[in-house]
Amino acid sequence: MHEQLKLLIELQSLDSSILSMDERIEQVPRQISQYKAPLKEATESLQKSKAKYDSLVKKKKDKDLKVDEAQDKINKLKTRSGDIKTNKEFEAHKKEIENFEKSVYKIEDEILAAMEDIETYEKSIKEDEAKVKKAEGELKQIESQLAEEQSKLQGELEISKAKRNDFASRLDKDFLNQYMVTLKRLGDKAVVETKNEICLGCNTNIPPQLYNDIRKSERIYTCFYCKRFLYFIEPAPAEDKPQESPPVS
Repeated sequence: MHEQLKLLIELQSLDSSILSMDERIEQVPRQISQYKAPLKEATESLQKSKAKYDSLVKKKKDKDLKVDEAQDKINKLKTRSGDIKTNKEFEAHKKEIENFEKSVYKIEDEILAAMEDIETYEKSIKEDEAKVKKAEGELKQIESQLAEEQSKLQGELEISKAKRNDFASRLDKDFLNQYMVTLKRLGDKAVVETKNEICLGCNTNIPPQLYNDIRKSERIYTCFYCKRFLYFIEPAPAEDKPQESPPVS
């Protein structure tokens, strides 16, 4: 194979590898962002549980205060019972005490319900805290793995770039310029294989004589349609099938 064509094929391979590594390195921040979603979800759930818990605790405190105030009024009313002179006043006084006591019973029921809700949200907070801790650990592990992978890729990328510079420096400038122009124009490979008289870059048929010249690899040829550099790889010879043994008579 023509030496310059070999260099073009190697350059193409390195460029493909470099592009792939660049894309993988650029994907790392997006991958980390994806793994942050469970932590964000768990954190938001924990914040909501804590907010509801705090609201219930405040609600219970307010109701405790109302019970204390109502009980204080009941105690004061009972203290004044001895000063009542008439049955009518006594009935009214008794009715007032009963109303306050009913109010206390009602608030105490509400306090019990609030306490049950508080207990429920205490459990939710513990569960959410466990989820947050787990998500933080998983994210930290993923970040460490991706950072290690990114560092490894960066090292491989630098080696590949150095190799590319070496191959590019050994290429004829005209071939290199043509390669770069074709690569930029097409956005993918600028050097492609030919097979069965077809350019595998654009799937255009290659004239038989040109195809035979390409197979010889004595010169460098390009596709007349897409202008990619063309090369031919001789297929490996088919393995001979073992001969069948004659039947035993």
